[in-house]
Amino acid sequence: MSDTKSRPLAPAPAGANAALDSGHRRKNVGTACAACKARKLKCTGSVPCSSCVKSNVECTLDKSADKRRRGALKRKIDELVDKEDLLARLVGALRDGDEQDILPLIDLIRSDAPFEEIRHHILHHLPQSELALTPDLAQLTRELHHHQPSDRSRPMRRVLEAKRIADSPRYLVPAHPWTSVVPDSHFVSHLISLWFTWSHPFRNWIDRDLFMREMQTGKRSGRFCSPFLVNCILADACTYSDYPEAYTTPGDAVSKGAHFYAEAKRLLDEEAGRITLPTVQGLGVLWSCAARTGRDRQGWIYRNQLAYALQELLQRNSTLAVNPDLDTLRMVHGLNRTVWGIFNVATIHALTDRSRPPIPVPDRHRLPPLRHEGGPDDTWRPYPHPAAGIAGHADCLFVALSTLTPIAYEVTRLVSPRPRAGLAERVTVLHEHLQHCADQWPACLKGTRLEAPHILCLHMYYHLIVLTLYGVVLSATPPSPTDRVGLHARAVRLSAARNIAHLVSIHRARWGVERMPDSNGPCLLGALLALLDGLEEPENCEAFVTLCVAAKSLTRRWDGGGSILETVRSTAQARGVTLPTETAALFVTWVLPPETTPASGVDESPDGADESSVS
Repeated sequence: MSDTKSRPLAPAPAGANAALDSGHRRKNVGTACAACKARKLKCTGSVPCSSCVKSNVECTLDKSADKRRRGALKRKIDELVDKEDLLARLVGALRDGDEQDILPLIDLIRSDAPFEEIRHHILHHLPQSELALTPDLAQLTRELHHHQPSDRSRPMRRVLEAKRIADSPRYLVPAHPWTSVVPDSHFVSHLISLWFTWSHPFRNWIDRDLFMREMQTGKRSGRFCSPFLVNCILADACTYSDYPEAYTTPGDAVSKGAHFYAEAKRLLDEEAGRITLPTVQGLGVLWSCAARTGRDRQGWIYRNQLAYALQELLQRNSTLAVNPDLDTLRMVHGLNRTVWGIFNVATIHALTDRSRPPIPVPDRHRLPPLRHEGGPDDTWRPYPHPAAGIAGHADCLFVALSTLTPIAYEVTRLVSPRPRAGLAERVTVLHEHLQHCADQWPACLKGTRLEAPHILCLHMYYHLIVLTLYGVVLSATPPSPTDRVGLHARAVRLSAARNIAHLVSIHRARWGVERMPDSNGPCLLGALLALLDGLEEPENCEAFVTLCVAAKSLTRRWDGGGSILETVRSTAQARGVTLPTETAALFVTWVLPPETTPASGVDESPDGADESSVS
């Protein structure tokens, strides 16, 4: 076999390898750009393509012209991803944005604006999250969120948001020695700040300064703070918190504050009948907390314990010195505020339940003096939002509420299903007293620029008294086409209900509905039931929808809030009233707690609370 010598191949012509590589790299393109189509050239499918770059012409590509199945599917996926991103941004904006920023967005959506315009509004006209200012923190949050188990509950999704990391409680207090439930002083300070921001200003039977001074010292030997009172407040404050520590069962609204609630009950048993000012104040918080969450039997027990303990405390302190020292003066001041504050709240409960208040009208000399000048401590701030504060007028509100409630006390004495002689005249007199009382309020509580939530609550309470007062007239003599008294009573009730809806709209526009005070609950329920008699009128129907939306927001805070909508639904069904179609999604079948039936006598609650704990 002859040897064959290999010879080196001649080098390829210039550009041959490039052409070969280009042929191997080129992918099938479903559609060409406009320029390549016009010139009948092969297009690379990119923008700009190679031909347009070489010819230095504008390259435009219409991807929708690609009729291949794969191309159409990819476009559909990209479109869905884009819309999903828009939906996530929209939900985030509606969930976390302030009311004044969200209303223009809602108007834009209702105007049938295209998606691109909505996206542009969200990105360029809404305040961006704090995460946008801290890229490192944003990356950390995304990584931690990626490793968290998926959870549909809203609080779990927001555990590590920057707003919590940047949270600065208004009142800094220690966790030890006041509670053994959690050791985190920051979380305890968070709850205390929430409670004194949203609940305390209207339901004011605790002197904040005296309480805070002792709690911040951490000494349990004082007269105005105790572990029992602190745990009662913490249990109630969990209603307003989104922190995961507020839940006993993650994501379950029913379990909010249950661990603090159980600790408070344990501490109450340990007091073994010892009655102090913090004991009375804590019983008031437990009563409100039980009533709000639908624990009617426990609420009834706490109410009786509270009435007894308050009477005993007043008797024991009835012989205070005429010229007392500073500590005694503080005790007198704190006791007087507690007496009037609990009387105010007890009367509101009685007005809603159509019952008699368990607390009699206090002596007028126990009413704290009015200090209209306020001061830096009287500034109300919408914690945890870092918004500027406004004048709170806490003392003005307390005095106004304490002059209004004795009239409401008289209204509760009229509540009866039986008609009585002279009822209409008595109702007219009480209405005149109400109007005179409101006319005497200071200018800071009146006018058209009402802002503070607790002052809005005061006006809602006023209208609740009015509609309850004229409800007594209607229960005695149902209106007929010729009954002028009944028709007038119906008109007054509907007007009062619309006024409550207007006040709710002010709160929603100024502060949102995320942390609307639970003091609004009785007012919402009373107004909704009154409006059932006039839903055929557009203005009443509009007010009804506004109140239903607010009531729905309360149900997201605590399970017992669902009883408001359930009561309205069942009452409408019993009366044969058709609810507006706009509210259909709000009315669902609520499963109420088992203790919704008022107790008929002293009975032991399922968890061991009974009336003998204090007495």
